[in-house]
Amino acid sequence: MNKEIFEMIEEVARDKNAELDLSEKALTELPSELFQLSHLQSLYLDENQLSFLPPDIAQLSQLKLLSLNDNQLLFLPPEIAQLSQLEELDIDDNQLTLLIDDIVKLSQLKRLTLSNNQLIALPSEISQLPKLRELDLSNNRLIAMPPEIPCLTQLKNLDISGNQLTEILPEIAQLVKLRDLNLSNNLLTTLPSTFSQLSMLKHLDISINKLTNLPQNLCQLTRLRELYLNENALEILPTEISQLSELEWFDIRENQLTSLPSSISQLSQLEWLLLEGNPLPIPDSLLEKIDEPDEIINNYLSTSSINQVS
Repeated sequence: MNKEIFEMIEEVARDKNAELDLSEKALTELPSELFQLSHLQSLYLDENQLSFLPPDIAQLSQLKLLSLNDNQLLFLPPEIAQLSQLEELDIDDNQLTLLIDDIVKLSQLKRLTLSNNQLIALPSEISQLPKLRELDLSNNRLIAMPPEIPCLTQLKNLDISGNQLTEILPEIAQLVKLRDLNLSNNLLTTLPSTFSQLSMLKHLDISINKLTNLPQNLCQLTRLRELYLNENALEILPTEISQLSELEWFDIRENQLTSLPSSISQLSQLEWLLLEGNPLPIPDSLLEKIDEPDEIINNYLSTSSINQVS
């Protein structure tokens, strides 16, 4: 163990500091002295070269936050389940192919981030994490939405972008507290009819999929403030889009829209409108004014009415 790390551990032990950051220290294994810090509440081990965690990790019994992002972990030791106080576990950018079943013992867990791993499924036990508020499964190898997810009814933030999902389970409607949902960069062609029951949603990203039409029931998500539909194959927007009365950001770039419903002018809270990459009769110079949605919409509507008269 190099001198700097030893001194950092020594200082935390002496001063009873609750936090220790050993990120970017080129660690290939954890020093044994670390596990004597039984009072530690937050431990950051990001951007090292760790390929495993020793069973001794269980000695850090007061940990509330453990961050292991950007390492080379292939698995988690069963002993990690003994960290019964853990509230936040971040394991982004590793090589995990599965999670231990005992993760259910982390009953205080509120945030679990697992982006950029090699996961193809979740253990069924994960559905029994009663306090989980945030789950990030982005950029893994999921080909189906894990059936355990709808059971996590306290979720407020869910990210399953960058996988190979072809459909979303109707049971997603059970996530009634969901505020932020990212389904981008999958293979979705449609959304379930139950989607409209996610009434608390404020941010929805379904960009970079294969949607050809926007379900009318999506327009019942009246609390939406940000909606990303870019890079799909949408040919038309429903007239009911006007029901999204709180919408502030609307991204529909790179679709197949040839027209806009006149009701889009009723989106009174809209601050940003992104329409580039559609075969719309709107000058590029105007489309670039993404922070002037009224100007874009009024120009389009006036041009359309003139064309209809002529």
